[in-house]
Amino acid sequence: MPRIPPNVLDCVCYLYEGEDDARAGREFGGTAFIVFVASQFAGNGFLYAVTNRHVACQGASILRVNTRDGGTDIFPFEPDDWLFHPKYDIAVVPVPIRSDIHRVSYIPVESFATQEGINKSRLGPGDDVFMVGRFLDHDGGPINIPSVRFGNISVMPAPIEQEHIGMAYAFCIDLHSRSGYSGSPVFIYRTPGFDLEETTPENIRERQILVAGRQMLMLLGIHFAQFPEEWEVRAGLTKMEAKPRVPLIRDGAYIKGLSGMTCVLPAWSIREVLDLPLLKQAREAGEMQETERRAREGSPPEAEINKL
Repeated sequence: MPRIPPNVLDCVCYLYEGEDDARAGREFGGTAFIVFVASQFAGNGFLYAVTNRHVACQGASILRVNTRDGGTDIFPFEPDDWLFHPKYDIAVVPVPIRSDIHRVSYIPVESFATQEGINKSRLGPGDDVFMVGRFLDHDGGPINIPSVRFGNISVMPAPIEQEHIGMAYAFCIDLHSRSGYSGSPVFIYRTPGFDLEETTPENIRERQILVAGRQMLMLLGIHFAQFPEEWEVRAGLTKMEAKPRVPLIRDGAYIKGLSGMTCVLPAWSIREVLDLPLLKQAREAGEMQETERRAREGSPPEAEINKL
């Protein structure tokens, strides 16, 4: 696994149920990340926080971001402020990030994985991914210090159940997760010499480019769930007594655990939410206002927010 650039970590923010929880850094909530939709004016655009619908719209709607002075800033969004598509466990809200105050990077929609790009790059099972999110037991306390988890594509998009929402096409990723990572961005990457594919006349050019140093980093999607599995509870036996005699699975009492298989809605589903009519209309109105302002005052300097 190559070293992850610091600005990738800076695209992640934390979510809390209340402002007091956010100030205290209480161990409950989820993860959000910042995306950027470009405007027609170079260097300008629209910033949105993205997370799961089940996180932002069911309690943890307060957004906390890091600031350049080493502290945090709190955006007290209400659950009703977040917009969602009825088909997906995804919610977004416009966020007034200021480059002179906030230490935040954003993910441009141009770096979102697309179905066409997946096919063209022959992405599939085994390709490397990583997730950036909030590890509740060690999340930085008073400031956001995201953690990174690593894995691989296990199953390409197929229908997976979203709780209380319905089925949606999603990746199955062999990647460990837990509470707190809901809403985390999942990235796919390739580095030179990335695969085991045999060199053929058809792919020799692409492989030569990759060996020469071409790299790939894209937003694959958003983490929204993990597949569960049942673990048996056995009382009265020590570890040494149980190990040689107790079968792996048998009738008895069970508890639910996490299987290590994570569900990821594709980046193009996030794009569908960003293109909801209400959001598109707001962007169009913003473009008109910017056009009028520039006509009166001239062009402002380009935005300085860090870009992945």
